[in-house]
Amino acid sequence: MSVLRFDRVGVRYGDRVALHDFSLDLAAGEVVALIGGTGSGKSSASLAALGLLPEGAASEGQVVRTGPVAMVFQEPLLALDPLMRVGAQVAEAVRARSRASRAEALDESAQLFDDVGLDAQAVLTRYPHELSGGQRQRVGIAMALASKPAVLIADEPTTALDPETTAQVIALIVSAARKRGMALLLVTHDLALARAHADRVVLLRGGRIVETGALPGALALPHIAALLERLDHVPARHPRPQTGASVLSVRGLIHGYGDKTVLSGIDLDLRPGEIAGLVGPSGEGKSTLLRLVLGLETPQAGTVQIAGTDIHRVRGAALRDVRRRMQAVFQDPGASLDPTWRVGRIVAEPLALWPERLSHEAIAARVATALVRVGLDGSAAEAFPGAFSGGQRQRIALARALVVEPALIVLDEATSALDAAVRADILDLIAGLADTGIAFLFVTHDHAMIAGLADRVWRLSEGRLIPGVPTRRARPVQ
Repeated sequence: MSVLRFDRVGVRYGDRVALHDFSLDLAAGEVVALIGGTGSGKSSASLAALGLLPEGAASEGQVVRTGPVAMVFQEPLLALDPLMRVGAQVAEAVRARSRASRAEALDESAQLFDDVGLDAQAVLTRYPHELSGGQRQRVGIAMALASKPAVLIADEPTTALDPETTAQVIALIVSAARKRGMALLLVTHDLALARAHADRVVLLRGGRIVETGALPGALALPHIAALLERLDHVPARHPRPQTGASVLSVRGLIHGYGDKTVLSGIDLDLRPGEIAGLVGPSGEGKSTLLRLVLGLETPQAGTVQIAGTDIHRVRGAALRDVRRRMQAVFQDPGASLDPTWRVGRIVAEPLALWPERLSHEAIAARVATALVRVGLDGSAAEAFPGAFSGGQRQRIALARALVVEPALIVLDEATSALDAAVRADILDLIAGLADTGIAFLFVTHDHAMIAGLADRVWRLSEGRLIPGVPTRRARPVQ
C-alpha cells in the first residue's frame, strides 16, 4: 500500500523550474533513494512532501499522504533550538501528536534516545552545542520518530559527518524505518550510500526523473552506471619536481579551549604544487587547525608561516599580503557566496588585498581570467549565484580564491555536497591547478577520494598529527 504518492508534481521559483512532472509512490517499509546533484530538485521534492514549500514557490500536481511525515535534516545544529535542552525538544514533538503530560513525554523521549543509541540520562538535559555532530543527528532522528510517522524523509543526513559516524547514522535510520514499517525516502547525492541501503533508486537531474529502478538491477541503467564509474575517479596529475621553501610551515602548534587541549605539538610542511589531505573523526581538531592556519585564531604556542611569514606576528600591509597568499574554499558555496551580489563582484572581493590599487578595467580582466581558469565563461560575472548549479558555484568559489594569485588554498570539505560526476570534475580542476604550482590543504571525511588525489595525507587523532591513509601518488621533491 502506498503511504506517500507524488502525482505529476511541479515546482517553480519565479522563472526557474525546480521540479517537473515528478511522480513517485512509496510503500510502507520501503527504502527509496532519491539521488542527484545540487539543484536537481531533491530538496523541492522533500519540501513538497511536507507541505513546506517556501512562500513564492508555484506548485502543481498532487502529494497524497496517508499518515504523518517526518524529516531528518542535513544539519542538526540548525534544526535544533540552541536555547532548549534536547530532551525537552523531543518531548515537545511527543506532545504534538499525543495528550501526554510533560513527565510522560520526557519518559518517552528517554526511551527514544535509548532507541537511537544515546545515553538518555547523560543527554536529556544537554543543549545541542554540548553534543557532537553525530549525537545531534541522533537527537534529530529521535525527534522525527517521536511523531510516529508513516514516512520518514532523510535529507542528506550525513553530509557533515565523518565516515564512521556516517555509517552508524545511516544504519540507524534504515533500521528504525524497517523496524517500524515506515517508508524511508533517503535524499542524497551519494550513490554509494544509496546502493548499500536502498530497495529502489530514483535519479533526478534538472528537476526531472532521468532513471528509476529496483536495486541492484538499476545499477546497470546508463546514467546510473556512468555515475558509478565516477565514484572511483582518480584525477590525472602531471607533477613537476618541487623546489624552494615551504608554502606552509607549522611548528609546535598547541591550542585548546578551557581545560581541553585540542592540538598538541603539530608540525607540518607543504611545498608548492603539493596536495595534502587532512582527515580524522569529528571533534579531533581539524577545524581548529584550519582556523589557526587561516589566522582566524591565535595559537597558545607554536608558529604558522605562510611563504616564510608568521601570520600571527604581522599587522597592516604585511598581514594583508600574507592573507592574499592564502585563500579558502568552503563546503557549501550556497552559504559562502552572497546571493545579492553579482558573480563579478564576488570574485573581485579579495582584490582588496592586492598590493597596489587596480583600475576597474584591470579588476574586470582579472575576474574574467579567474572565471575562465575554472572552466566558466567570463560572461558569468554578470549573473547572480542563484543562476548556477552547485558545481558551478563551487567553481565560482575557486575563482574567487584564484583571483589574487595565492600560493596556498585551503579546501574545507569542498566537494562533500556534490554528486559523483560534479565532484570528479572539481577534483580534476584542483589537480590541474596544483600542477601549476598552487599548494592545497584539503580537509575531508572522504578517505578514498583523498587517497587518489593527494600527495600526502595526515590524520588528526587525540590532538596529534600522524600519517594517515596511504596515497596512490608519490610526488618528486627536490
